[in-house]
Amino acid sequence: MSRRIAVLLGVLALLVVPVPAASAGGFAATELDPIPEIRPGVAYTIGYWVLGLGSEPIRDEAFGKTGLRFSGNGQKLEFTGVRLAEPSHYATSIVLPEGKWTVEAIQDYYGDVEIGTLTVPGGLTLSPPEYQPMRTADLPDPWGAIKPPGHPWGVPFRPGPADAPVVKAAAEPPMWPYAAGGLVVAGGLALLLRKGAGRREPEQETFVISR
Repeated sequence: MSRRIAVLLGVLALLVVPVPAASAGGFAATELDPIPEIRPGVAYTIGYWVLGLGSEPIRDEAFGKTGLRFSGNGQKLEFTGVRLAEPSHYATSIVLPEGKWTVEAIQDYYGDVEIGTLTVPGGLTLSPPEYQPMRTADLPDPWGAIKPPGHPWGVPFRPGPADAPVVKAAAEPPMWPYAAGGLVVAGGLALLLRKGAGRREPEQETFVISR
């Protein structure tokens, strides 16, 4: 019986572990700033925007690595991005040899997304977007004069100061301490129940004397 109780408590402890919200509450898309004709062996700085729902700045301060990946000619080249002043705006420097390259955006836990095909020397041919941009109504404009190239996206932002701060969501706490705590509690209860069972006093026998 004590073992069954311990197992049940352990399962309940794991069930109350907080589960983080779906990685963005939706999806993210990466949009490149206009780029020049790319020549082989020449370094270029490329700006790009990582946008939640394809149209809004990422508000999660836990958002980590981002960059651009180029695959082709039997090679895979990655260039890590750095933050710029505008919300969700990044830049990276690239240098590529001649050839045809599949361009992907690295979007941390939002997953990688294909942007298009880059011919060197030459330009970029965009792939059809996996999702169409979505807009939540009545949000303040998070950008000033420098905005993503695809702006606007149908539903307009509410006018606001150019330097309006972007409110960031608190980072999700790690789950493993809760899971480990649940297992420790379950193990402790099992040990206590087992000791209690071992200390149970013997039942006394009752004798009835008949006349």
